[in-house]
Amino acid sequence: MRDERGQAMLAVVLALGIAATAIVGLRAAQDRIVAAARAQRAGEAAVEAAAQSVADAYAKRPDAAKELVFDQRVLEAARVAAEELAAENGGHGVESVQLACVRDWIEARLVLNGYSHHAGFRAPECSPP
Repeated sequence: MRDERGQAMLAVVLALGIAATAIVGLRAAQDRIVAAARAQRAGEAAVEAAAQSVADAYAKRPDAAKELVFDQRVLEAARVAAEELAAENGGHGVESVQLACVRDWIEARLVLNGYSHHAGFRAPECSPP
């Protein structure tokens, strides 16, 4: 009878160990998912801020759309706007910001926490004549 109790106790301890390991693993997976969602949100907010900054400059000089994307002041303003929104949303530094004037679209692209994000707006002046 004692031998059976000992085996039963061992089975219970083993089952509890497996359950604890599973719970720890699930918690770690949940933490990774939440962190990825935060990084995605921070990146989206940052790139939208960058695009809005460029849109503000575009609204002042729509005829200079093609030149705007190469203007270092516009690029720096976009980077600063992106950095601010990224920080407010838990991001840790914008790695790069690029602007492009393609077809009828101005696009801001950035990399935050290793993930690429892009946003833009319609700019007919980017179209070839």
